[in-house]
Amino acid sequence: MSKTTLLNRREAVKMAAAGALLAASGSCIVVVQQAFGDDVQAEEEPEKKGDVGASVAVNGQVGFLVKPKNCLNCQACVEACRKFNKIPDEEPAWRRVTKYERDGEAPLFVSTSCMHCADPACATVCPAGAITKGEAGIVSVNPDRCIGCKYCYQACPFSVPQYNSQSMVKCDCCLGNGVKPGETPHCAEACNFGALHFGMVSDLLEKCPDAVVVDASTAPSLYLA
Repeated sequence: MSKTTLLNRREAVKMAAAGALLAASGSCIVVVQQAFGDDVQAEEEPEKKGDVGASVAVNGQVGFLVKPKNCLNCQACVEACRKFNKIPDEEPAWRRVTKYERDGEAPLFVSTSCMHCADPACATVCPAGAITKGEAGIVSVNPDRCIGCKYCYQACPFSVPQYNSQSMVKCDCCLGNGVKPGETPHCAEACNFGALHFGMVSDLLEKCPDAVVVDASTAPSLYLA
């Protein structure tokens, strides 16, 4: 394949993904603003904005519920992600904690990873079929099929995909380290302060009906309360 052909295909994917990116209602910064006030400002990725609304709960879909006011930025969730997924120190963990500043108040910390969207744009644009949405709605990557084209990164509204020398890598709810679909991944197990919860979307919303949801075109399974 020529360089020109590759670039033209990449530009085509960018254009196709642009519609989804423009239609997406934003990322965590907007959710935090909606839940905790418009004076909230993120130290990372402040350019992503949008409206927040109620997403559609998907039967059998797992998701994460984050309670920023409970988070002390202890990094236990990040360390658990790195440890159990055997992520080298020189590579970023698949989960991260973002600090959000608030005028006159203590900052908020929000733990995020892959959103395991109901309609994942990454899987839609993958030309190799390396990304699939499987049992319990978990989005996972087959490293043997990934060709490293980075179309998934271009399509993801949340810049989730990362890359090592073999393939794209991201959170798979710990499927790769032995956790069964629907069981609690190690990041949520490691949280001792009630800041990070995991479970079926229907159960999360039943326990916390006032949770604020990112209303993106991909229907991410991330909730903040």
